[in-house]
Amino acid sequence: MTASILRLYGPGPLDQLDPVCCPRFPIDRVVRLFARQLFTYRTHGDLRNWQSVAPTPDLATAIPSIYNAGMGASYTSYVVHLRPGVYWDSDPVRPVTTHDVVRGIKRMGNPLRRSALLPYFTDTIRGMARFCDDYAAAFAGVVPTGPELAEYQNSHDIPGLLVLDDHTIVFEIRRPAFDFIDILALPGASPAPIEYDEFVPGSLELCRNIRSNGPYRPVDFTPGRTLRLTRNRLWHQETDPVRRQHVDAVEVVSEPVAADAVAHRIRRDRADLAWGVRIADPATPVDHDLGFALDPYLVFNTRSFNAAGALRKVQVRQAIAHAIDKTALAAELAPLDGETITRVAGSIVPPNNDGHQDLDPYSTPDQRGDPVTCAAMLAAAGHPDGLTITAIHPATARARLVAHRCAADLTEAGIAVQQVEFAESEYLDLLADPARAESGEWDIALASWSPAWAHDNGRVFLQPLLHSGSPANLGHYRNPEVDALIDRALAAAEDRQAADAAWRKAERVALADAPLVPLLFQVPTARELCGRRVRAAAVLPAHGLAVDLATVRLDPPSTD
Repeated sequence: MTASILRLYGPGPLDQLDPVCCPRFPIDRVVRLFARQLFTYRTHGDLRNWQSVAPTPDLATAIPSIYNAGMGASYTSYVVHLRPGVYWDSDPVRPVTTHDVVRGIKRMGNPLRRSALLPYFTDTIRGMARFCDDYAAAFAGVVPTGPELAEYQNSHDIPGLLVLDDHTIVFEIRRPAFDFIDILALPGASPAPIEYDEFVPGSLELCRNIRSNGPYRPVDFTPGRTLRLTRNRLWHQETDPVRRQHVDAVEVVSEPVAADAVAHRIRRDRADLAWGVRIADPATPVDHDLGFALDPYLVFNTRSFNAAGALRKVQVRQAIAHAIDKTALAAELAPLDGETITRVAGSIVPPNNDGHQDLDPYSTPDQRGDPVTCAAMLAAAGHPDGLTITAIHPATARARLVAHRCAADLTEAGIAVQQVEFAESEYLDLLADPARAESGEWDIALASWSPAWAHDNGRVFLQPLLHSGSPANLGHYRNPEVDALIDRALAAAEDRQAADAAWRKAERVALADAPLVPLLFQVPTARELCGRRVRAAAVLPAHGLAVDLATVRLDPPSTD
């Protein structure tokens, strides 16, 4: 019998399999196949139904609540019971235990490769922020090995993680957080087997020694090029309420190709789904109320001393915010973005996300940009002859188009732009390194941010993008008032009106500082294009309408 192989092809990055280090897109599509979490999301037929974006039990037996004795009356204690019969594909075979859950969460605090999503955990789980701070201090100025990191993790506890036995764990959180279950559904919260203690998080050695508790397991990985997963014989359907194991293997091929080349390959039946680029199928529109993404935006390196420290000045950043022709940008992206709703962005929190405001403090007539005003503001800020900046972007067709459009607008305002593009993995490494920001390797960068969950999500944009110390705060913006407002909003979770007021004020104060320039809001309006062999391509609303690879069936090969 011919093996059924699901084929993904496209320009997306393929250099990381460690759930702690993975960005959400596109690698989260395959991480879902081998790394399970306590809670996850399922496909749903009615995308307007609230349950389509609500978390569901995965490794856990139930969602903790006051009705099943899983949540304390103060809403700060969660008791989670693990589902029996779930095993690692290890030698010898071992069950997944609560000790693996703790190991997985501790690994997120490692000082070498921290997830952009870490603030959701450090601000919520009792004692985790202190654990992460002490972890970083313990290895300041040195490059630890995997066993050295593991020794620290194994000898230091996070007070809010209480293991009662191999199948029961209690999470204690700092204050009520009605999005806590969604936080535990993020890939970074995946349990980790003891084998990972031998490796540095995110290292090639770890990626080539991934252990699986899902329906598939990685068996062949060439960073930047190919990945192959095959069936995990130790996975059993009765222990997994969400995933399936219909195909024999999943293969991913990453190449620097344009979106139209990917679409052509899918239509010619040489690939089944796109990798790293969303190709919409206009024949399959969807009706939903999902939140928009902030995609793209410009972020300023507020620590750069280039151009006499120009970008450290609020007035310079405000001037640049006036320069971009967002209307032209939206028009130029339209052919690439296909079936999406695109809106010019003026605020940080997009529509259909909690706390969205109709703000645009740097609006220009018809959103066409105003280079004259920009140049005048630069002169007033002490730069009458303009300035020279380094703008970086990933080496994708879409990012290249946005970068060139923005550079043209800035040039018209008297700003000389030195454009530098990087392979996506190199780009992410550069932005993640504070020392390289301090040294002035870049001044403006191109980025995007999608909501990590779709309900009760007031924090999903402002906390990671604006709070000082957040790995996703790429420009290292710091304003104590914004930090305090974010902390106030998080502390007021039980008082929705007070929390909402604090979130809204935090956004207004931050926008006045212009640490970033919102460019466009986007949300898909159609399913992604699938090859002719694909059947049962159910979508995950909580993952931006991506096809759930764990549900795909393939037609048998033709006998013609």
